[in-house]
Amino acid sequence: ADEAPRPDPVGVAKALESHWVETPLGQVEVKLAVPAGERPVALALMVHGMSPAPEIIWEWGCIVDALRQRKTAVIYPNLHTCDATTPAGATPGAVASALESIIAWARGQVDGGAEAPLLVYGKSWGGARALELCLHLPAAAVAGLVLACPAPSKMEDRAARLAKWKAPVLLIWAKDDEVIPFAASESLLAELRARGPAVFVPVEAGGHSVARMAAASEALATKLVEWPDLALGPLAAGGLLSQLAAASPSAAGQDSGPEEQAKPPARAGAFDLSGMM
Repeated sequence: ADEAPRPDPVGVAKALESHWVETPLGQVEVKLAVPAGERPVALALMVHGMSPAPEIIWEWGCIVDALRQRKTAVIYPNLHTCDATTPAGATPGAVASALESIIAWARGQVDGGAEAPLLVYGKSWGGARALELCLHLPAAAVAGLVLACPAPSKMEDRAARLAKWKAPVLLIWAKDDEVIPFAASESLLAELRARGPAVFVPVEAGGHSVARMAAASEALATKLVEWPDLALGPLAAGGLLSQLAAASPSAAGQDSGPEEQAKPPARAGAFDLSGMM
């Protein structure tokens, strides 16, 4: 059978209605994608990379429709639309403040948004900002984080704050990334695994692009879309895989999953648990 065509990330994002959201730094354009006719079970905030090119701003568009089909609402700001949050000159504190306001706005727009758990996805420059946001917000405010080839964060006391933050993290990186080399993943992965549940998905190709990585690896594309289910289910505090990691510190150095797989939420199929812990 012919392979189904992959979504055009820029086209998917641009087709969504633009909202201009007031933040302490000024107005920011935000796209909001909600499940059709259904109350979302989670919210996912997307934070883009540094370049103003549409294929960088909107590259998380490659998973927007799939997340929406799994009852996850997507919050997608274009931080280039506000001078104070433009990546080239924005301070980490300014970006965190703006994103916090955008999250609050989105919760008010979505049915059940006030109670829905929040996931954060960040790539490159946006990966650093996503991590900083998670460490800036109250400890339980973010249920899970996705980092795609993230830039280093220079947040003050970052290491100490990260050590206390226990939410699940998915780290993805392409081995042919020439912008932030794959070798940079090693120390970050060790740090992430030392403080809580972490999943590492390296891929052979894709460069410094989430869309290209997902196109080159079906397993990665699936993991990105399943992440809310994993972070809110088996990897959540008290979840089976979280308990296994706590009971067996040696598992932190392994890329293979435990022999016993966690029962997934009723709304999802079987998970690919490779790369756990």
